[in-house]
Amino acid sequence: MIVRSWLYVPGDRPERFSKAVAKGADAVVLDLEDAVSADKKAEARGLVVDWVRDGDHGRAQIWVRVNQGELGLEELRDVVLPGIAGVCLPKVDNVETVLAASEVVTAAERDRDMEGGSVAVVPLIESAAGLENLREITRGPRVEQLQVGEVDLAGDLGLSGDVDRHFVAVRSSILVASVAAGISPPVGPVSTEFRNIDAFADSTRIVKEQGFVGRACIHPDQVTVVNSAFTPSVEEVDAARSLLDRLEASVLEGSGIAIAEDGRMIDEASARAARRVLAFAQTSGD
Repeated sequence: MIVRSWLYVPGDRPERFSKAVAKGADAVVLDLEDAVSADKKAEARGLVVDWVRDGDHGRAQIWVRVNQGELGLEELRDVVLPGIAGVCLPKVDNVETVLAASEVVTAAERDRDMEGGSVAVVPLIESAAGLENLREITRGPRVEQLQVGEVDLAGDLGLSGDVDRHFVAVRSSILVASVAAGISPPVGPVSTEFRNIDAFADSTRIVKEQGFVGRACIHPDQVTVVNSAFTPSVEEVDAARSLLDRLEASVLEGSGIAIAEDGRMIDEASARAARRVLAFAQTSGD
């Protein structure tokens, strides 16, 4: 399933876990890092483990964001359980962080008789060092997609003001590195704007136009906006199906050239875009 909305939920607020699923988020991220104070992290880990094991996940993918360093590795040993889709690694500066996490995940899968490689890894790029090492990070084991933590990244780079404008080059570099590595395009960054939904919708449109796939949310009201933005229209779905049908027909006829309805030649890039449209449509149930 291609994910449109990733809703972060504090790991020490179990009453919100099922509510997050009910809000229609494609992925619920149980957060053990920024959303949990230091004195509650052990308690939060236990609450997350219990819900991953026994909670009603509905149709949502369940992810867990762990902490940095040894604490994060300890958390990985506990949270990698049947029913989890993947883990988010915060503040990844280099591929060594991914390698260490992957080793722990592999051991946990083996110990719990889970399918090997079933738990994905999504690193968060939140520093200049992470940007410098994008090529190696995107090629790390289990890396399926990247997220960008623009609040921390802005602080590291000394940026302020209009992030949609200031981060154009940064977002582009993360997109290029992801596509070049053959992984999914990155997840759009969180926004602290949840009261002005129109402003958030405009920002989400920009994120989508910049090539990001889906967006991280920190408030349930943002989920509907993101799902709507990344759900293709009936016309877009029909056009995607038509393009792929024409491409398939040309292959069956032995022709090396396929022409779209508008007269343009169909290349692999346009075919990939059409497949993504249909994948989003399938996620939305259309």
